[in-house]
Formats: sequence, C-alpha cells, structure tokens
Amino acid sequence: MKDTKDFDELKFFAEVKKRPGMYCGGSSLRSLRDYISGMEYAFSFSFDESPLRYFNAFINRYQTETIKDTNGYACWWNHLLYICGNDDREAFDRFFVLFERYLHDAYQAGLPTVKKTEIIDTIPEV
Repeated sequence: MKDTKDFDELKFFAEVKKRPGMYCGGSSLRSLRDYISGMEYAFSFSFDESPLRYFNAFINRYQTETIKDTNGYACWWNHLLYICGNDDREAFDRFFVLFERYLHDAYQAGLPTVKKTEIIDTIPEV
C-alpha cells in the first residue's frame, strides 16, 4: 500500500464486523482496540496521516459528546465496557451499532456489504 487512499476504511470495518475472529480472535472490544492500535502504530511508519479518518472522528465525538471528557482521562473503549456491564462481546456489538449510527448521521454513509471471498483479498499491507 503506497497511499492512505488505497485503504478502504469502511470496508475494513465491515470485514471485522462480519468475521471478527479473523482479525481479533473473536467478538471482543478489547481485542478490536488492540488491533486498531497496532494498525495505527504500523501506519505511522508509512503515512503522514492515519487512514482511519472515520474511526478517529467517531472516537473524538464519542469522547466529547457521550463521555464529555476533553482531557483524555476517560477512554471510549473503557466507557463502552462499563455501560455493557464489562461484557466484552456486548461492548464489541455496541461499538458497531454506535459507529454505524455515527456514519449514517455524520456522513450519510454506512458499512458496505462484504462477501466472504473479499475478506481474504483485502487485508491491509503495510
């Protein structure tokens, strides 16, 4: 991948939602957080800006409007776990509900439908 334009963020999240075990080992918000953090770190070596624009905008909005924390003390994933009774799978599912609602409200967009054969072919290369 040479440019952040080559990475389809919405397709990536659609693939993770459809087959979380392939990316995160299962439907776990903690594992999703770790996977995304690793991607951000890897992308930082190759790109000047993160290709996770929608995700980062969602997290910024969630921090300021839902948690109402602007100093970064409270974090999005911990808040989701808290409101889901520390149920990691429920928090994973809730993340996607909130993320898709945000995409719809802010961009009139959504996660695309992903076929099983597309998933293997689109794992990002860094």
